[in-house]
Amino acid sequence: MDRFAQGLPDSQEQPEIPVDECANDACQRQMYFGDKAWRYEGDLYCCGKCLAEAMGATKLTIKQSEV
Repeated sequence: MDRFAQGLPDSQEQPEIPVDECANDACQRQMYFGDKAWRYEGDLYCCGKCLAEAMGATKLTIKQSEV
């Protein structure tokens, strides 16, 4: 049998195994190979919003008196 007769294994048949989960306790979304992520102090976050929340950042509207 020729080495190309069988073909490559179908990657969709193999279950995806999560690499890590988002370090934001409020999210904890599973992350897989190929996903984009944010790294901060050794932890992985699934998005910038989760990273900002974990750092304690708050969203606000700047008023003229604050500038």
